[in-house]
This record gives sequence, structure tokens and C-alpha cells, in this order.
Amino acid sequence: MIAVAASPSSRQPAGGPRVRPRVRWLAVWSRAVVVPAWRRAVATWVGCAIVAAVLFGPTAMRPSDLTGLALHNLGAGAVLGVTWLLVFVPTARVIVQPAAGYLGSLPGDPRAARLIAALALIGLQLPWLVLWIIGEDLLGVAIVLATTLFAAGLASWRPPRRRPSFPAWRRPGAALRAIHRRALQRRAGDALLRGAGIAALAGMAAGLLVRNNHLDGQPAGVLGASVIAVVLVPAQVGAAHVALTTHRETTWLAGSSGISRGARIAALVHVIALVHLTAAAIAVVVAMVVAGGDPWLPVLALATALGTALLEVRAMLIHEASPTVAARVVIGAVGAAATAVVCLAVLGASGALATVATGAAALLLVKP
Repeated sequence: MIAVAASPSSRQPAGGPRVRPRVRWLAVWSRAVVVPAWRRAVATWVGCAIVAAVLFGPTAMRPSDLTGLALHNLGAGAVLGVTWLLVFVPTARVIVQPAAGYLGSLPGDPRAARLIAALALIGLQLPWLVLWIIGEDLLGVAIVLATTLFAAGLASWRPPRRRPSFPAWRRPGAALRAIHRRALQRRAGDALLRGAGIAALAGMAAGLLVRNNHLDGQPAGVLGASVIAVVLVPAQVGAAHVALTTHRETTWLAGSSGISRGARIAALVHVIALVHLTAAAIAVVVAMVVAGGDPWLPVLALATALGTALLEVRAMLIHEASPTVAARVVIGAVGAAATAVVCLAVLGASGALATVATGAAALLLVKP
């Protein structure tokens, strides 16, 4: 009698050949969906960490103070909730409407993928989760679950598409500026939405810091503008990268149309300044609601925003051809904010003008 050796397939446990492809499918799905969402959430975490360092210092507010205010004051709760939705919905959209939807046509385990997606929707809200659990315990958990469901519903909504129209641009400069604005609308919509939320957080941090230190006049404006300049960095880098990409992609168009490099730089300055000034304006409005009206705050904050925009454009142009341009954009934004803070700390209210002058002088050094 001849003994026949068992085949490798017969030695595997039941379900083994099927389990491994499903595990691999889940790993691929997680890398294609959860990892990009995590990368978007990091910018939000950085902004929230800066705000938390300002709000929850040793002698400042406690998490329970903020959550209690949100629960017992309808206006404060609405502002806090809307701010977080603005910050988190762009991240949730990556999970709810994944770009890797084609993976659903491959053999896998959709139920496990939905479970991972639900856990990711909760885990990526780390600052919000920590705030409410520390502040309100089990009630905070219920609030986080409710906001997660609401954010997922908003993220699943698709806005109606506008009919494409043929633009009529009569001047080269106007054409380049319009191209940059359209690129922001089409490529940086989520970054702009997240930036609006971070701008609101910046205004809350600045307003509370000014109010808690009982400042007014120039000191209030200097402190508020400094805080806003620092916290707005995560709100600006996403749109800045899209603007620089558009600037590089239109090089051939400008060259074939006889558009000068100065006109291209002016268009880039236009769109970066538009983002900085809009974010600063949102922050100023929120700060003035929290701390009260003070004419120094909008003047200094908007002037500082213009100066940081000029400095950021200069840093972007220096590293325009760098293979690590994304990291360079972040470094440039951080350097611009640091320059503004130093100018405001040393020169007071005149530091805003010094920031604008420094940025303008730096742009003049760009080769034509």
C-alpha cells in the first residue's frame, strides 16, 4: 500500500485561503482610505494643540469649563460645534466618500471595512474626543457619537455641480488670478473648509487670551495678532500648496502667451494674500465676539496676515523647483509666522508694518 503525502492545501485550516485575501484587502483598503484621512487630521490636531496650550494652561480654563459653557449656553455650544464640524468634515469625507471606491469591486470584507471606517471616524476626532471625555465623562462620549453621526451625514452629501462655462479674460493678469482662484475652488475646497474651522479656533484662542489677561488697546491687538498668526499656519498650508502647484503648472501657458514672470508672481501673491486675509478676518470676528470690540485687533491682525502672505510667497518661490516642495511650503509658513511674532514682540504695533515691509523687501529680491 502506497502512502500519499497530504497536499499543502489540505494541511491549511478551514477558511485559511479565504481569510488571507480578506486580510490583505482590508490592509490595502486601510492604506488607501484611513491613512489619507489621518494625514488630513494631523493638521487639525496641530491647530487644536496650539489652541489647547493657550486655553488650558495651569492657571487658565479647564476642559470642564469649556464643555459646561457649551452645554449651558446655546450660542457658545453652537459656535463650538460648528467650528469642529468645519474642521472635521473634510477629513470625514475622505472616509465616507473614499477616492479608492474601486476596491469595493474586489473580493473583500465590506462589513469589516465599515467597522474600521466607523472606528476611524471616532479616533480621528482625537482633540474633540479628549475634550468631551475629560470634561463630561459618559455624557461626553454620547456627544462625540452624536457629532460623529452628524459629521458623517454632512460628509456624504455631494454639492450640485455647476455647469462649465467658457471664461472671458481680457488681461493676462486677470486671467492668471482667475486661474488661481478656480484652482482653489476645485482642488482645495476641503482645505479651505478646514482652514475656516481652524481660523475660528484661532479667534477663540486669541479672544480668550486677551480677555483673561484683561488687555485692551495696542497690547490687546499685538497679543491677539500674534496668537492668530501662529494658529493660522495649519489653515494656510493646504491652500498654499495648491497655489504653488498651479503656479508651476501655468509656467508653459504664461511662456507661450508672453506673460512676464512679474505678472505670474503678482497672481500668486494675490491668491495667497486672499487666503491669509480671509482666514485672519474670520479669526478677528470670532476674537472680537469673545473679547469685545477693539479697533487695534483687526488692523494689526490683517496687516500681519498680509505680511505673512508676502513672506510665504517668497519662501515658495525660493523652493519652487524643489522635489520636497510640500515640506518647504510648511517650513515657509512657519517661518513667516515666527517672523511676524518676533516683529510684534519687539516693535509692538509697528511690528505689523515691519512684517509687511520685510515681506515686500524679500519679494523685490526675486529674480525677474
